[in-house]
Order: sequence, then structure tokens, then C-alpha cells
Amino acid sequence: MRRPVLTVLTLTACVSVDGVARAVESIETLGTVESVTVYRGQALVTRQVELPGPAGLYEAVIGDLPERVVPGSIYAEPVKGVEVRSVRYRVRPLEEDLREEVRKLDQQLQELQDQSQSIARRRQVLIEHKAYLGHPEQFVAPTATMELTRGVLNAETLQNLTLFILDQRSKLSDDEGKLAIEDRILRARTDVAQRERQALTGSSPKAAREAVVFVNVTEPGKVRLRLRYIVNGATWTPSYNVRTDAQRRQVILEYYASIQQTSGEDWNNVSMALSTATPSLVAKAPVLVPLAVGLAPLAMGDTKQSREELVRKQKQVETTRNFMPQQAQIGQVAQEPAGGKGARGRGQEDLDRELNTLACEGQLLDIVSAKVVARSPAERPALAEDEGLSVTYELVTRTTLPSRTDQQLVQIASLPLEGEFYRVAMPVLTSYVYEEAGLTNTSPLALLAGPVSTYVDGRFVGHAEIPTVTIGERFAVGLGVDSSLRATRELVDRTESVQGGNRVAEFKYRLSIENFAAAPIFVRIMDRLPVGKESEVKFTLLSSSIEETKEPLYQQVQRKKGILRWEIEVAPQATGMNAQTLDYTFQVEYDKGMMIAGLPSAGD
Repeated sequence: MRRPVLTVLTLTACVSVDGVARAVESIETLGTVESVTVYRGQALVTRQVELPGPAGLYEAVIGDLPERVVPGSIYAEPVKGVEVRSVRYRVRPLEEDLREEVRKLDQQLQELQDQSQSIARRRQVLIEHKAYLGHPEQFVAPTATMELTRGVLNAETLQNLTLFILDQRSKLSDDEGKLAIEDRILRARTDVAQRERQALTGSSPKAAREAVVFVNVTEPGKVRLRLRYIVNGATWTPSYNVRTDAQRRQVILEYYASIQQTSGEDWNNVSMALSTATPSLVAKAPVLVPLAVGLAPLAMGDTKQSREELVRKQKQVETTRNFMPQQAQIGQVAQEPAGGKGARGRGQEDLDRELNTLACEGQLLDIVSAKVVARSPAERPALAEDEGLSVTYELVTRTTLPSRTDQQLVQIASLPLEGEFYRVAMPVLTSYVYEEAGLTNTSPLALLAGPVSTYVDGRFVGHAEIPTVTIGERFAVGLGVDSSLRATRELVDRTESVQGGNRVAEFKYRLSIENFAAAPIFVRIMDRLPVGKESEVKFTLLSSSIEETKEPLYQQVQRKKGILRWEIEVAPQATGMNAQTLDYTFQVEYDKGMMIAGLPSAGD
């Protein structure tokens, strides 16, 4: 009997409730996908399911669950007039896929296969026809020779027979060419249909995935419940467009999300949210066990390296534990989770034990180390820039996303922001001068790190990146190269002397800005002093022809790292010998028996 797709009631069994045998009706329904929250790699889907009355016990079979559903996440939530007694997940094999798109493709593939078989049969007929024509050919030449020896040659008959053979061979050749073309077109269409089906369904076998919910309807009439479950194969990434006009009145920041979902389920006209939270499948915290210590012979190794290795392993085990599917939590073999290696066969208790072991080793390092080992930011485990920042964006309009590999761009928000527009020159890095806008995130949304495309007065000027920006935080966006400005940097003078046991050298640099425009332009010039350990080498800014910027944030953060910054006004048509210049001199002092060498990540 064909499986119904609409809600159907059937009498299936009797169960004992409170010692009384009661009939249980089975309800087969699909429900309606009501809302979806897309995470990074997963999505939480909510279906609205209506159950007909009257009051009583029902077994609701909610079918057509997606291929990439996480069974341990299925949860039924009563809405009104219904009590949920139990929820279970089951898979049944099917002869055909239930989705309309897939059924159409299967039908198309079957028709293409039939056409391919027809071509194969026609090709076989052509082969047999060519073989048959070989028999008259074998008859013509011997017959003509024999008749010539007897002097009774029937030339007309032989001519007709020869022409017939040639004509038939020509037709067969044409038919073979047409069949080859048909076969080539058919193979191409079959390949496209197969790839379309692969994009829709993946490589999973045809099966019905169902949630069986045992409910008690307590009110007459229609009642509802919600079925929630997590699916894999769904993710989103942020991107931005920055727009400003020729007058630079304000900046419009368009916030987009590129969403991709291959869960095996189409989301049609759903309420959608985007989140950076992690839907961890393990809700319980790990168990903290006592730390027992004793005494052993003294043996010290590289404490810092050991600590870094412990932190790396602990982070890996923590990730593996948080994304563990339900069957692994109860002791069965788990599939390999993303980011975790060697997790097969380890249950939640095993991973909790491993977390405690690693933490114990870390505490013992603290106890036996001769000094506190502080880790610099560069030595800490690499984290995503927005890790720990949990935000959720509710999309204003309802969205439709089919299950396929295509990406769909949806707008999260369009944010008008007031900006401070300026040019920035870094002649130590490049002769180009760039225009930037300093913005403050006055919107109610935190902005995640992502690529940005910039448009000025309707013209595309380039790509850049936006860092993670919290509410109220300042950030800068690039508006492209200002072709009317050019920057240069040159070493003007260098002197060196020895004072006691130290070598002292002075360097004078000249920074030049040329303005080819007809109006004055304010430019932010940036350079840098080297930084080093005060006990080994000392760098001092001796003089500057223009006073450094007094902005408090710059003085507190960048200046302490050796970054130099000036604000100057460049006169119009200030080019060549008339270019705006800035001279500064710095001094370096170090042991005369040593030499200066660059250190990696000196500014981190």
C-alpha cells in the first residue's frame, strides 16, 4: 500500500494505560516547517504539526525528515491541549524518494535510460544490417568472374546489385552518425540530471526518516505540537557592502549573510534566524574529580612547551565532547566529529576522564615550575576571531532555501553610520595613499568579521575585510586609493658614535606627500620606530618637524608599540619640490659588541 503524505488516521494497536487497554490511532503527517535557526555547520528546524481530535491517545508519525537529521536532537514540544509521552526516531527503506523535485529527476533519468536502451537496440540492428550486406558483396565478384568465363555476363543485374549495396551502406553510415549524435546528447543530459539529483540528495540511500511521537490529546478539536531537530549541512558566512556618495555625507553598511544548506530538506517560506551560537549536543558539564599527588625524583623538562601541548590537547578533547552525537554519549561508537581526531569508540565518560587527566597534568606543571609561565597572545591556541561572541540575527522577511549546493545571499540589515573621513599614508609600506572612514557601530547589532565590497558614488573601488565589531565599538573601512595623492619615504642622514661600551646611531627620515588635486587635503601619516627590550637596545624619538597626534587612544595603544602618527594638511598642487614634507630623527643605543637583528612578531 502506498504511503500517504497527508494526515491519515488508522487504528494500529492497543496499549495499556493505567491498567486499562485503550486503542491507539496512528496519524501520519508531514507537518510544516515553521522556523529555522542556522548555525555554523548546523541548523535547528521547527515544524508545526496539527493533530485532529477528539481527545485520546495517538501515535503521530511525522515523516519526511531530512537525510542529515541528528537523531539525538529530535524533541517534541506540546503547544496546546496535548501531552507528549515519548519520541523515537526510525528509518524505513523506500522504493522512491518522497520529494517532488527528486521524483521528477528520477522519472527523467528513467526516460533517459529507456532512450539509451533504444539507441543500443537500434545500433545492434545496424550492425546486423551491415553483416547482411556482406553476403551480397561476396556473391557479386565470384558471379561476375564466372559469367565472364562463360561469355554470359548480366551487367545490368550486377550493376543494380552493386548500386543497391553502396546505397544501403551510405544510409547505414548516416544512421550510425545520427545515433552517435543522439547518444552523445543523451549522455550529456543524463550527466546533468544525475548531478542535479546528487546536489539534492547526496549519496544517501532512499529511505523514509520519521519521528514517532506518542501523545495524549486532552482537548477536543484540533491541537498542535512542535517538532524540533538539528540538521547537519547548513551554514552561513557574513559579508558586507559599504556605500558612500561623492560628498561623503555618511556610510551605508549593508550586512549580508551567504547561506548554504544541503540537509536534504527544503525550507519554504520560513521564519529564519542566523546565529553564531554552538548547538552543543552535550548539555551536561564534565565531572571534576579530585587531584591526588605524591612525591617523585626531581626531573624538569621544558615546562612552557609541555603546557602548550596540554592546552592544545585539552581544547581538542573539549571540542570532541561538545559535538558528540547521542549514540556516543551512551557508550556506542561515535562518528568522527569535525575538529576532533581519534574520537571513535570514546563515550562521554571516557572524554570526561581524559579532560580531567589533562587538567591534572596542567595543575602539576603549575606546582613544580620554578616560576610563573605567562603565555603571550601569539602562543595561545588559535581561535576564530568571533569565537565566544554569541549573536543571533532575526531576518525581517520570510525566506525560502532549497536543499542544494547553491548559496543564497540574504540581507540582515542596512545600517546608516556617521563617519570620520580621512586619508592615510604609510610610505614605509606603499606610495599609495588610501581613503578611510572611521565609524562607530551605533546599530543594535554586533558585526562579525567578514569580507566587504566598497562602492564610492556608485563605483566599485575594491575589497577589504571588516573585523568583529561589538555594539558601540569604533572601526575603520577602506574607501580605496586616492589617486590624487602620493607618498614617499627616504633616509636623509645617519650618524654613528661610540659612547662608553655602547654604540649610538641617529637616523633622520623624510616623509613626503604630493597632492595633485586642486584643493587642500588632510592626510594621516603613519610610520614606526623599532621596539626591543630596554635592557638590550633602546630607541628614542629625538625630534619631529610636525607634532605627533595627541589622540588618547593612539597614545595609549599604538604609540607604546612604536607606531608614529601625524595629521597634516597638504596644500593643493603640492608636487615635486613643493611637496609637503615631514622630518623626524630617532636614536638607537645598544652594546657595541652586538648587532641588531629583527625579531618575529615584534609588534604583537
